[in-house]
Amino acid sequence: MVNLIEKAIKKQSSSVLPQSSEQEKSPEQLIQEQNLDLENGNIITEEISINEFSSFGVTIETKYPEEIAVIVIEYDTLDQESIVINCYHGALKLSEQLTTKSFKAPNISYAKIAEDITKIGNIYGVIRLFSQKHPQAKKLRGWLLKLQEKLENKLSYLIINDRTNFEIPWELVELTKNKHIGANLVTVRWQDITEPDNLDDVDSLIDLKVEEHNCCGNIVAYFNTKDLPSVREEKKIIEPFNPIVHENIANFLGFLDTFDLDVSLVFIASHGFLGNNISETMLGEENEKQQISLLDLYAYDFDFLANSSSLIFMNSCHSGRLQTDENFNIFDPDERVGFSSFFLEKGADGVIGTLCEVVDQYAARVSQNFFDEYQKNPQLPVATILKNIRLKAIQDFLSDRRNLDKKYLFLFTFMYIYYGNPMTKLKLIEKEGN
Repeated sequence: MVNLIEKAIKKQSSSVLPQSSEQEKSPEQLIQEQNLDLENGNIITEEISINEFSSFGVTIETKYPEEIAVIVIEYDTLDQESIVINCYHGALKLSEQLTTKSFKAPNISYAKIAEDITKIGNIYGVIRLFSQKHPQAKKLRGWLLKLQEKLENKLSYLIINDRTNFEIPWELVELTKNKHIGANLVTVRWQDITEPDNLDDVDSLIDLKVEEHNCCGNIVAYFNTKDLPSVREEKKIIEPFNPIVHENIANFLGFLDTFDLDVSLVFIASHGFLGNNISETMLGEENEKQQISLLDLYAYDFDFLANSSSLIFMNSCHSGRLQTDENFNIFDPDERVGFSSFFLEKGADGVIGTLCEVVDQYAARVSQNFFDEYQKNPQLPVATILKNIRLKAIQDFLSDRRNLDKKYLFLFTFMYIYYGNPMTKLKLIEKEGN
């Protein structure tokens, strides 16, 4: 997290929201552009074979409820600068799925647009242009809208398996004007993660579970209050739930590694640093002696993750980003790894992380909004809670587009992504008297 908001507001105070020169196309126009043979109710009449999607890391079976769709983003096999979007729904015939044309990957990640964090506001106009102008983005939008229409608006969940390093913020893409995917569908990220203990099939992948899991038990938290003043506010947010608190990262990790009771939530509020390889990607403090690398995390077992249902919430810069292993050459060349995939591999039910740097003050507000929404609707899955706070953030921004504070909160909120089981729920117990 970075503390640059005053600088950001000063640099952006004279900015004007970018507007598209072309009128936004209606859902009907987008639907008509799709070459989809989905007429006569075929959408819910034919089951698909698992083998038809054998290249997809998530097992696609008819056990998936009809409200779940899946998109897989892959490199073009002949051009690593180009990508293809594959769209699946479990009840469609193979011919009814969508595969876009190969296209040169757009440079529209948070990290590219906001390499200087003071330029975070630019990403909104860039994503709108991509949503409205790019032919393959329009095909994706049209397919989702058509699917919603055929399912009579029962489509609620979108699983996103992005196998590329372009870090496109799919949650921010607009379905229709001012209706973003991540605020109108419950979006869930997933990655191809090889099973470490399957010695018979060394290429086998961990399956994404899609079933209700309740995360019950203790809260264990690490707060870097030394460098980040707003983390003190996050500590206050968590206190009503009686957490076990650490402010030294080595003690925090050592405690987790030996803890043998159920853990509902692991909460991390600290700096995050993205390096050139897994030994340089860190969580912790500015003091290098108080940091843990992704590589060093592999020295820990964290058996509690395999023995209980747990959510990991990393409120740290870059914590949801993934990278390929080009230094040690241990992982499969196509496998993308990060803190999120590490915790999922260990058995976490869900992981929340970020796609770029996060301004300290806004990180605390996203955290506050998350727990406020949880307390209002504790029966909702974690991924749905995240969708709801995105929706609230965009609605607040649209009510006053020139308000920079609302614009930044909207954009930072969409920077938070969820990996894992879409049905995972938190079951936190507040202290008596709260």
